[in-house]
Formats: sequence, structure tokens, C-alpha cells
Amino acid sequence: MAASSTVDPRVCQLPAPESTRAMQNIIHHIMKGEAFADDIGAKWEGIAQKPSLIISDMIMGDVALPMKETYKLPVYVFWITIASAFTRVFGTLAAGGQAEGYVEECDAIEADPARANGRTFAEIAKQTFAYSGRYPDDIVRVKGLKPSYEWEDFPQDYWLSGMYWSIAGTNALIKNADGLLLPTSLQLDKEGTEGVMEWFSRPILSLGPQLPRSYLDSQISVSSHASSGAEFKISYANAKAEEGTEVDPCIAFLDEALAKHGANSVLYISFGSIMVPKDTHLGYLFDVLLELEQPIPFLFAAASPAFQLPDGLAEKVAASGRGLIVPWAPQQQVFQHPATGWALSHCGSGGLSEALAQGIPLIAWPIAVDQPQNARWVSEVLHVAFELLQVRVGLGQKKAFRGDPNGTDIIGTEEAIKAEMKDVLKRALGEQGKKKRANASKVKQIIHDSEMPGGQVDQHFELLGKLIA
Repeated sequence: MAASSTVDPRVCQLPAPESTRAMQNIIHHIMKGEAFADDIGAKWEGIAQKPSLIISDMIMGDVALPMKETYKLPVYVFWITIASAFTRVFGTLAAGGQAEGYVEECDAIEADPARANGRTFAEIAKQTFAYSGRYPDDIVRVKGLKPSYEWEDFPQDYWLSGMYWSIAGTNALIKNADGLLLPTSLQLDKEGTEGVMEWFSRPILSLGPQLPRSYLDSQISVSSHASSGAEFKISYANAKAEEGTEVDPCIAFLDEALAKHGANSVLYISFGSIMVPKDTHLGYLFDVLLELEQPIPFLFAAASPAFQLPDGLAEKVAASGRGLIVPWAPQQQVFQHPATGWALSHCGSGGLSEALAQGIPLIAWPIAVDQPQNARWVSEVLHVAFELLQVRVGLGQKKAFRGDPNGTDIIGTEEAIKAEMKDVLKRALGEQGKKKRANASKVKQIIHDSEMPGGQVDQHFELLGKLIA
């Protein structure tokens, strides 16, 4: 992360030019019905029916737009999360968007020695991304979210050059796209979607969380003293053992917690595979969990190679009988297990959808990009989550808009962080937690109903099918 902060993001184009050319070449072959070999040597037969639609993710504009021009194909952009997060990045400045004028502002600062004040372009890009000072009273108002200060979308001082390219390389795609695909439902994300419609005057299809129907329909019923019986092919539980099918250690831990502590007793902790909090702050969390008078069993999936966990921590946690640390967890099965009660999450879109689809309330610890908006959505709009504020660093340590009438001061000391963690965990086990769990159950039902045959999501998939046919 530190090295990325010093690299000029303008030389870190995404995707790389050679990758763009390779993908364009593949599409040319496909459109001509020709057989071709890809860059790894795999051979592909030509197809008789030419594509009639391009669905592009956010960084593929340099591939999608030339193909749109050459073959006169419509391009629909697939966004990764809630509608209001799309507005926060790409909407007009008046709508609370970030992209409008961002690149130009970075260039203008670099060109003015007084404003640059000795900073490299990488520093300018990062600092302007975090705080541009372009919103009245520094307050960002995005339809579908509660107001927040601009710096609250940069809570962990996390920066990659790709965050610059998420705007610089994507704005043209957003301006020239023919439509938008959202992984939410209209009933759940109505106000945010209406907010996008106010500035993005093209079709929007809400296709619901991209999860298997079987996962949405699952209703696991396990007696309080029975094993879930869930078995998975695993290889990491014993590095010296041959890969085989056995009860996953995560599921075994959840089974034991269910028998000992009951349903909804386990805190599942996951930050995905890329973005992670400060090691010291994560250490505070384990200190709190291991010292609680009323034990909360916890399962931590330490999937990211960026984690720098202290030597012996996993053994210490296991010996305590309160928790389990694993390098990977079968997350959907964890969320389906009756022992799982809460998820402490960075609020990445994938894990967030999986948790909500099973009615799991959350404790939000967002890192960067769309995660802060997701965290505000679940905590302040859906009311299915608490958000940790004292863990913020850098510019994120400035006052938070929520809380008291005058906002919440971010102290950021060990004492303040641990006190907030203890308070949130206590509230999660109390009446506030019950209300958030009830709200999460309602959200689960909304997601399920929206994806029933003939429902809103089904109707929008039919519209998408007509574009493809």
C-alpha cells in the first residue's frame, strides 16, 4: 500500500494497454465468427450467432467503447454494489458525485506550484480523492444515503493507483454507456436507484444480488445440539494430510458453538482478500473478544495475504476456547449456519449481499472505495448494522457527521477504540441488536421475494434477455 502511494497513477493504466489490445482482438474474432487462440494458447471455435450486447465492468471502457463504435453494439455497465454508491462516484457534483472534475482538479493542482506545495502527483491524486473541498460545508448529500462529510468516504487512508483509474479511466464509459445493471432490487434500493435516474438518463435494470437461487431459498433447520453435517472438500486444515472430504473446521466450530452457546451466538469476522484494517486495530479487537466477561465465540477468516497477525495468535485464540482463526472459510455455509449471529465486515459488496440474503446483521468496519457507502446504507438506511467509527485513521479521523447533533469526534486512541468495540458488542447482544436482527430478517425476505418468478428482478432479467436476443 505504501509503495502504491508513491507511484504516479497515470502510468498505471487499467487494464494495461497490451491487455486491452488482446481483448479487442478476441472480440474482433468473435464478431467475425472466426476461430482464435487466446494469450494462454487455448483454442476457441468460431460462433455462428454474433453478440448483440456488451456488458462491461467498470475498468473495461477502453475495450467496450471501441467495440461499441466498430460494431454498433449497445454497452451496458455492470456496477458492483448499491445504486447510491454509483452516484457517489460518477454522479454530478450536485448529486454528490466525485468524478466530475476530479482529474482536471488534480492536473490543475500539479500545474500550480503554490497549490502543489511540493507534492507528487500521486500525493495530489490521493489527497484530492479523499478531500476535494468542493461540497458546501464539506457535506456530501447522495440520494439513498444519509448526509456525511466528504472525508468519511476515506476512513482508512487506503490508496491504490487503481482508485485514480476507477475515475480517470471509467468516466468516458459511464458517459457513453447505453444502460446500467445493478445487483440490487428496486424495493430494497428504491431511493438510491431513483437518485441515479436523476442524472443517468438511460435504462437501469436492477438484477438483484448475484447469488444462487438455492442460497436465497435455503432454510437450514438444525436442532440446538445437532451438527449441520456440512462437509466440504478441503486441504488447509492439515497441510500434511491428503486432500479429502471431511467436516470443515469452520463448520465444526459453529456446530460446537451452537451446542454450547445456542443459535445466533457466533461473530463471524471477514475483511475479504485485499483490503484490511491496521494490524494494531485488529489486535485491539482480539484483545476485547478474549477479555469479555460474557464470551462471544468468534470465527475469523484471515484470507488476505496483507494480514500481519502476531506469531502465536491463532494458537492463543484456539486455546481460549472462544474463537477460531482460519485462512479461508466457506462463507455462504457459515452464513447459513444457525450458530452465526453477526458478521463483522469491511462491507465489500459480495460478502454484504451474502449476509443480507441470510438475514445476518452486521458490524461495519469499511476500508475504502464503495465500502463506506455500503456501511452507511446498512447502518443508517436499512438499520441492520452498527458501524465502528473510532477505528478511522488519517483524514478519516476528522469528525463524523452522525451521532450527536454536533457530530461524533474520532479520538482514535487504543482506549477509545476498545471502548467503542465493547459498547457495540454489548448493544449487539441487547435490545438494539434484536431490532437490527429483526430488520435484517425483513431485508432477507425482501431479497427473496424480489427474485421470485414474476417478481421485479425476474421482470428485469426478461428485459435484459430481449437486449441479448
